[in-house]
Amino acid sequence: MTFHSIVKQWCSIYKFMLHNSKTGNKRFYLTDSQMGVVDMAKSISNAFSPCVVMESTVEGSGNIRRPVRNYPVYFFVRADKMADGDDAAVAKEEAWMHARNFLTWLLVKHDEELNENRDGDFARIDLDAAYLDVQTVGPLENGWFGVMIQFEREEPLNLCIDENLYVTPDDC
Repeated sequence: MTFHSIVKQWCSIYKFMLHNSKTGNKRFYLTDSQMGVVDMAKSISNAFSPCVVMESTVEGSGNIRRPVRNYPVYFFVRADKMADGDDAAVAKEEAWMHARNFLTWLLVKHDEELNENRDGDFARIDLDAAYLDVQTVGPLENGWFGVMIQFEREEPLNLCIDENLYVTPDDC
């Protein structure tokens, strides 16, 4: 399962979101970059607060056998009055509450897989606090404020050569 599928799954069962694009309740959005997050804020209807936006970038580090990928996830809430400092603070606190609820759900799923000795999608997410980057975001267009959490996920590579992908001297 891809990391964005994990986030989307949470958005579809979390009572404050209940993401369902078939019914028009779209609360989970994917974008290509940090700039795309800003552009996305311009187009999200105010009715869909809170919501989650995730970058689908491919970035990371690590060694060749066990690289670590980064996944920025933004939890957004719209402030009633963008210029009002109190409204902005309330929106950021609500976004942080949703982010904490996601982290809690993720940790429970993670621990379940580890306790069952399964090397599943949740078990490979590094949930050590030293590997989470958290920061507030906003104001963005239309009064959106939020919290961004950047996750790091270990993604082991299967480094076997598929001979079908290469031309051999006999083929020439």
